[in-house]
Amino acid sequence: MSAYTVYADQLPGLLARWNGKYAVYAPKDIGEGIYDFRPWRQGDEIAWDYDLAYNSLKRFLIPPKEPLISYDLSRCTAEPIFEAPAQLLFGVHPYDLRAITQLDQLMESGAPDNYYLRRREQTVIMALEPLRVAEGSFWGSVGAERVDVGFDLYWTKLGPSSFLVEVGTQRGEELLLDGGDLAQATPGEREAARRAKGRILSKARKGMAFDWREIPKLLGKAWDSPLWEQRSELCLACGSCNMVCPTCYCFDIREEVDDSLKGGVRYRVWDSCMLHSFAAVAGNHNFRRKALERYRHRTYRKGKYIFDRLGELGCVGCGRCVRACTAGIANPLRTFNDLWEAARNEG
Repeated sequence: MSAYTVYADQLPGLLARWNGKYAVYAPKDIGEGIYDFRPWRQGDEIAWDYDLAYNSLKRFLIPPKEPLISYDLSRCTAEPIFEAPAQLLFGVHPYDLRAITQLDQLMESGAPDNYYLRRREQTVIMALEPLRVAEGSFWGSVGAERVDVGFDLYWTKLGPSSFLVEVGTQRGEELLLDGGDLAQATPGEREAARRAKGRILSKARKGMAFDWREIPKLLGKAWDSPLWEQRSELCLACGSCNMVCPTCYCFDIREEVDDSLKGGVRYRVWDSCMLHSFAAVAGNHNFRRKALERYRHRTYRKGKYIFDRLGELGCVGCGRCVRACTAGIANPLRTFNDLWEAARNEG
């Protein structure tokens, strides 16, 4: 993998050029220790040391409300609506990149989601090695600390004035060299980047009492665990854990008919498997009427169902659900550890 050295005084010019081709989003400090990806404008400060973006990045690929088709009832016609703006996400941490590559695999398989795939094709991803780990994050303990695909460029801060930039795609290299030739990274700079990755990883490996690869097997024997009822009794069924999760992608379909009742637009909107209405069907049936069933389903999706399909967990350890859950029960790390401890005591 080729790599270049970029100096801090070269970056504003690069960002300005990219901003002429793409809508550029970068992490910003929005106050009170909260960071989020916001539109970048000339002169904006990038929060290089951000620990966690408040909102997940899935909103750039699966908007909370996305138009799918417009229709004319008087003519009985319908046309697809594809909105895929050219966008550049600068500063994506590896766990969020892992979530995106997971979505890539899921959206490409079976019946491909062309709405997602068109947005993804129009999205440049420039990853960034973290400098800090958020308090509730545990991405180093669930296999989400390193991603070798899915990014166009991968930036590692070597010091206050320089970066090592690894190339992931031809598109990324062309964008990087858009302003002229750059120096190839030296062996010493590559070694400095490797050490930087090792330092942050040692801080991100925390909390998991056992090897994360054992989680699917653990859940295979935990279906009737009393933990599901104990935790779900506190659940408010608000769906916050799903809304902030970077790997949750379930949606509902809504219709908005115009005032003339002759046309309208069909949208998809984010949905949550933790809501009572999620599994409700005709005839007053509900496949997950109980909070216990919904809580257990979310845990199995994170720890087993996605693993069975892709070989990786559906949880990337970002910790957003830990922040969002007012009942204090959404933390997958705590759930997995408690199930593991219960299994040890039974054995």
